[in-house]
Amino acid sequence: MSTDTTALSGSNKWAYLQVVGLAFLMIGGIQTILANSGNFIAVVCPEMGFEVSSFTFWITCYAFGMALSQLYVGKIWLVIKTPILLTVSFLISIVALACMGLYQEIWQWYVSGFIIGLSGGVYFLVSSPIIITNWFAKNPGFALGMVTIISAVGTAILSPVDAAIISAVGWRMGYLVVAIISCVLVLPFTLFVLRYQPSDRQCKPVGWEPGMETITAGAEDASGTSLKGGVLSLAFVCLFLGAGLCALFGGYQNQWSVAAVSWGYDLSFGATMISATALFGVCAPLLGIMIDKLGPFKSTFIVLAGQLISGLGLIFLHGNPICVLVFVFFFADQMTIVGTLVPLLTRKVFGAKNYTKILAYIQIGIGLIGGFSNPIIASFYEGSGNFDASLWFGVGLCVACGVLFAGVAVFRKRLVFEGPRGGSAGSGQEALDAVVEEEAAVAKTDL
Repeated sequence: MSTDTTALSGSNKWAYLQVVGLAFLMIGGIQTILANSGNFIAVVCPEMGFEVSSFTFWITCYAFGMALSQLYVGKIWLVIKTPILLTVSFLISIVALACMGLYQEIWQWYVSGFIIGLSGGVYFLVSSPIIITNWFAKNPGFALGMVTIISAVGTAILSPVDAAIISAVGWRMGYLVVAIISCVLVLPFTLFVLRYQPSDRQCKPVGWEPGMETITAGAEDASGTSLKGGVLSLAFVCLFLGAGLCALFGGYQNQWSVAAVSWGYDLSFGATMISATALFGVCAPLLGIMIDKLGPFKSTFIVLAGQLISGLGLIFLHGNPICVLVFVFFFADQMTIVGTLVPLLTRKVFGAKNYTKILAYIQIGIGLIGGFSNPIIASFYEGSGNFDASLWFGVGLCVACGVLFAGVAVFRKRLVFEGPRGGSAGSGQEALDAVVEEEAAVAKTDL
């Protein structure tokens, strides 16, 4: 890329447009399809005579489809232009959602769920970290935090709108109207704004300095491990399992109402607990700043410690409603691990050379393991008759994840990095130091 002043001056504007565009892609994509699906569950199941547990199995089918999609996602991101890739994959998933308004048999929802996983896996979890880390040479954690907070606010606004639409036109027509709204929110950004890397806009990454020419994910001259060397390493195994186990925390928010009743509260308080968890999204930029300052490893252990304290607090202090709301608010900090820290850890540990492919494989663990979060959490409650058992499981998850992420920190020293021009840069920590010395700016990004 050229170093002219024009390229540098346009970087910030286009970079932050990527942030906004990715947030709207999340609002109209994963948030509309998955997070706001509860608006449909309450009306579809009674009318069609479905059990809630049977009906929501379509979300598990999505998880399987998403995990399968990661086998090819890392490759197609490098060969298909971003506007085409994002637009087509989004349209497939949103059409699969709209078709739910035509269905009569429960298995048809399962088919749509699987299709949504196959297509949504292209952009649901990977688009933000890939594009943000290409566009932000400095402070990518803060940028990812901004994506999170914008999408959280947008989802909070859109959810009651979706509910009102269903109430006004019925759930069958509601699926179509909601899908159209999503298209209006997303397509202008996928077609005209979002791009894989700054050079696609004749720009530089935010915070660019001489020496940062090789930070673009997947570039032939980027530094990092080989694909085989990365995936077959113990560091990968630990990160794969750690990310997957962290994804199990996602099921707690869906079951706070169950916890509330278990502790003697009413369903209204359970709904308040869910809202308190959702509000944690406003902390995302602050967590991003912490990640940029301390690095992804230290930040991961701090977030896990917060998760552990929140779980223990709910176990021992759930008799106090104020304490419950405070702890469920901070319980949501696990979302930072799956959505922000795992991508940044992947890039830091394995480098930029095969980042998109390795990250996609990591997402398989998140999809396969995380897809069972709701039934696993529910099984602990059903087996004991008290939600405390589910929370003790969460405490155990924190410990297990801490051990696995510590393993990533240890085993990364054994990885071999290939230098910017394809030559070996040595092994272990010496390899990383050699690459950092040659690419001084990369060291400052702490990616």
